[in-house]
Amino acid sequence: MYLDGDSRMKSNYFLLTNLLSEDERKVIASIMSHIERGEKRVGIQQIAAENYLSAASIVKMCKRLGFDGYSELYYHLSRQLLSGENQTEETFKTLIDNYSDAQIQRFCALLRERRGGKIFTTGEGFSSIVGGYFVQRLSICGFMAFSNVHFYDYMLFQESRKAAVEEENAVMFAISQSGETAPVLNDVRHAKSHGHKIISFTRRGDSSLAQLSDLVFVIDGTKQTLAVSLPNLFFGHVILVFEDLMASFFTPKAET
Repeated sequence: MYLDGDSRMKSNYFLLTNLLSEDERKVIASIMSHIERGEKRVGIQQIAAENYLSAASIVKMCKRLGFDGYSELYYHLSRQLLSGENQTEETFKTLIDNYSDAQIQRFCALLRERRGGKIFTTGEGFSSIVGGYFVQRLSICGFMAFSNVHFYDYMLFQESRKAAVEEENAVMFAISQSGETAPVLNDVRHAKSHGHKIISFTRRGDSSLAQLSDLVFVIDGTKQTLAVSLPNLFFGHVILVFEDLMASFFTPKAET
């Protein structure tokens, strides 16, 4: 079955995000750096020389990622950066009250610090469904991710062994539109009492959940109500924001 460049890129998202070697990350960062500076198309020989690699190894990398060769990869990166980057950034800034480079980098830093540890999610109702999505996405990307049900099994196991839970590098993603959902707050307080980091998604920056969190993303849900005639976009926006954050985590940054 034939897949165009975009379809192949999407089908190989796992490869692009999680399985890149250090050399491959440097190659992509190098290409992106040239594109961002507005330079004309840079050839494979120059990219190879800049990264002390052979052109053949770069071609092999491109094919591994699902592209026919260097030209197709270069074209895709160029189109993504030049046509969608600024628009995407502005779009997410309208969804999140406090969306900034500092917030994104803090998110990435927390995941890197806890890369080898466990990640748990907590949420009630529709938030629990979103948490399940987080677990699936994180697991695909190589993280050890579990729901809050497994969090308590994990805590009981650690305590039964009298292990130092504080030494575990764990993160909890907490999702609550109001930021006042009692079971979610209980999970968060329990996690914090054992030294785990909390990343939350809520509609209210002044909520109890926000105050308990190490990092909070205030999703624009102020127009949402319980009226059945109005769509509640909060949960969909949380997923969109999470995907953008994960893309930022896996996207190599060009050195300046």
